[in-house]
Amino acid sequence: MYGLIVFWDLAEGAKTDRDGLRDYLREESMPRFQQMEGLRQKIWMSQPDGKWGAVYVFESDGARQAAIDKLGQSPVVEKTGKMPQWEAFDVEAVVEGQHSGSDLLSAGLAVGRHTTSQG
Repeated sequence: MYGLIVFWDLAEGAKTDRDGLRDYLREESMPRFQQMEGLRQKIWMSQPDGKWGAVYVFESDGARQAAIDKLGQSPVVEKTGKMPQWEAFDVEAVVEGQHSGSDLLSAGLAVGRHTTSQG
């Protein structure tokens, strides 16, 4: 499998912030990526200091490269006025541990599930 990390620095000069991107994520981005060929998983993430981005896992290098080729056309570029930074990597392994939490597909701040982070 093949990974990709993409992030925008919204701290200076962005036209919107992470709160402004949450409706877009929920209403447009999530449904679009559910239909993306070759995408195994996408995890959106943000930081209070202004970072917004995602970690992707693709089943092929070609699917990852297709996503990289379209980064400049991302609606987030238009909404923020900024180009993303990105880094490609190889996925060595994936595991899900024992937990009593909710299904990952229904978790996250943008979909109404608030979680706290430790450390």
